[in-house]
Amino acid sequence: MSLPVEADFAVVKRGDGADPEVFTILCGLDQVSINRTANTNDRFRRDCTKPGVPAFRRSKTTGKQMDISASGAINIPDIALYNTALGVTANYKIELGQYDDTDTGTIVHTIDGPFNLLSANSSVGDDNSAEVSLASDGIWVEVTA
Repeated sequence: MSLPVEADFAVVKRGDGADPEVFTILCGLDQVSINRTANTNDRFRRDCTKPGVPAFRRSKTTGKQMDISASGAINIPDIALYNTALGVTANYKIELGQYDDTDTGTIVHTIDGPFNLLSANSSVGDDNSAEVSLASDGIWVEVTA
């Protein structure tokens, strides 16, 4: 039997832009949704030998994008970072890992690249929570361990 390789947790890190760049964990954000999209333009073309038949769509890829939503618990000290980072492109690392009885776990997949922080939402009360949305802003790199 063959089972899928699954991640047990996610870690979201934001770079500081320095050289060398230092990445800080956005504490509490441990659930991620990763959406990869190919953008297209649709054109419709008729069969030259059958002009009375409706045209068929031709799909041309014009670009690729990645959108990431990360959620979890709100870490109050990170609210200032979210306010500063909102609408700003920076380098992010999203690490997907597995539990292995160590403090850091085993990282099984990493996404690195420039992302724009589009939103930073928080809820405070009985169910404290946070959610951020990141939009790719250039080329990203994915590495599977």
